[in-house]
Amino acid sequence: MRTKRLSLLFVFATCVLCLAARSRADETPLTEMDPDTAKEYGGKLTEQFNKEFKHLQVKIDPDADKAVGISNADTHEGILLVPLKGFHEESEGPKDAEKDNGIGLCYVFMSPSFKPLADGKPAEGKRLRTMKFKDSEGNEHETVCLLCSVKHVEGDDWQLMVFSGDNEPLSKSSFEEATDAPKADLALTIKNAKEDKSTLTINLFGKYCVGIPITHKSK
Repeated sequence: MRTKRLSLLFVFATCVLCLAARSRADETPLTEMDPDTAKEYGGKLTEQFNKEFKHLQVKIDPDADKAVGISNADTHEGILLVPLKGFHEESEGPKDAEKDNGIGLCYVFMSPSFKPLADGKPAEGKRLRTMKFKDSEGNEHETVCLLCSVKHVEGDDWQLMVFSGDNEPLSKSSFEEATDAPKADLALTIKNAKEDKSTLTINLFGKYCVGIPITHKSK
């Protein structure tokens, strides 16, 4: 893959995401979250998160209007992604992507039945950042909080770094050209679902994808 093609991901403006962003999940009971619900909770969670946590691994200015999610209507479990304000395809990647922690890309909030994997095992303890919040009816819930950044390693190698509770990334995954991605500018899918492990895949512009290894403990 050419460096130029991969670097299209990482220059930011609001115009491209004006098209409806979709989320879908293959081979799981997770389906696309209602856009208004994603927007509502995207705003609520990122606002509370930024009030509670000040010393973060990367800085992300979130755009809750462009949030996307997947959820299970029967169990009320779900995963929500809130991107930074505006990003679009272009031929050059930002210089900040060369920094140790890369440049912020998105927040990911997950029901506690989902957990990111670190070295092949569910992240726990200080490595995992969680947050409690209340819904519109006053019921308290807990969410697992992830921050994702993009780092240019070298040449064609652009990686997604996934952070949570401490300064070391839980996982690093290289961006790839997508062969079966949704056509939306931003979409979530679940792939490689085997037993209690799977890959949460972030799809961008219908062309590129990158995965976050996760585990799921059914209710």
